Amino acid sequence: MSTSKIKIVQFITVLSLLTASSCASVNSVSLTPIPAQRSNVVKADVHKWIFLAFNFDNDFINPLVDDLKSQCPNGVVSGILTKDENYSYFLVNKKHVSATGFCSTATVKSSTVTSKKRNPSSTPEVLEN
Repeated sequence: MSTSKIKIVQFITVLSLLTASSCASVNSVSLTPIPAQRSNVVKADVHKWIFLAFNFDNDFINPLVDDLKSQCPNGVVSGILTKDENYSYFLVNKKHVSATGFCSTATVKSSTVTSKKRNPSSTPEVLEN
């Protein structure tokens, strides 16, 4: 084998090792109480590719909240578990954020104010000295 072919094979080997290697980390946080009724699960996720680890903003997160709200239009999303996943490749990083929660519809009981006549027998007695 000639030296030029060996160098090409070495270059391809090194390049494939660098691009195929990666590192991953996951951070998970739950900040809201988990409701008793957990039947309606809502999920949303977003991601962003970052070149050479230069991240100038985190605006890619904003649609996550709107997506959760749109899946639960007449209720409240609670029990939210967020996962922040970071994948580091050779020249790029991928930031992936997902949120899972439970949609519970709030039931509001209507209260009516009724006027009651005072019953003298139910009035507490006042003790005088």
